[in-house]
Amino acid sequence: MPHLSSRRIRLARLAIVPGLLLALGACAAGDSSAPATSAPAAATPAAAPATAPATDGLASLIQASGVKCSNASTGSGCTAGDVDSGDFYDVELSPDCGDQGFFAGVADAKGVETLNAVPSTGSKVSVTAKLSKGQLVCVQGIGRAGQNPLFYYVVAVPAATVGKCKGNTLCDTYGDRPITGLANTGGEACHAAAPGHYAGNCAQGWVSADVLDVFSNGM
Repeated sequence: MPHLSSRRIRLARLAIVPGLLLALGACAAGDSSAPATSAPAAATPAAAPATAPATDGLASLIQASGVKCSNASTGSGCTAGDVDSGDFYDVELSPDCGDQGFFAGVADAKGVETLNAVPSTGSKVSVTAKLSKGQLVCVQGIGRAGQNPLFYYVVAVPAATVGKCKGNTLCDTYGDRPITGLANTGGEACHAAAPGHYAGNCAQGWVSADVLDVFSNGM
C-alpha cells in the first residue's frame, strides 16, 4: 500500500468536507430536483347575499300601510286600526305583485280615494290619491273582520309591467286610467324595480273592499 504523506491526507479531507455539507443540506431541505408544490390558493370568500326585494318590499309595505305586526320580519300577526278599543282588522300582507300576485280593478263608477290608514276609532286618515274606474291595482294587504275582507291595501301598477296582462282580456277592462290627487314627490314615476316589486311615486293606500272587482281566480 503506497504511503501517503500527511499533507496529502489533509488536502483530501478538506475536499470531502464541503461535499458532505452540501449533501446534508440537500437532505434537510428536500430534493431540489423535485417540482415545488404550490400552496393551495386561498378560497375566495362567498359574496354576501343581497337583500331580497321581497324583504325590502315587506318592510316598506308595513311602513306605508301603517299596520303593526307581532313579527315584522315575516309580516305575521299584523293588525290595522285601534286594538285597544276593539275596532281593528287582522291584516294579511303580500308585497309580491309578480306571477303570484293578487290583482283587482276599480269597479266603482266614481272611482275611489286611497287612504293612508284604515278608518277606525280615533284614526286620522288622509287621502293619498284618487283612482279612476277601470284602474288596475295589485292588492298588497287584506284587512279582515273575522273571515270577511273589508279593506284592501292596493298599489296602482302600470299594466305593461304585469306579466299576466299580456294577451289577457281582463287587462282590456282594467289597465292604466287617470290618477289624480297624487302628491308630486319630484322622484321617479311608478315603475317595476324588479319583477313583481315596484318603486317610485306609486298611487297606493287603503280602499273599501266593495269598490274593487277582485280577480279571485288569478289573471
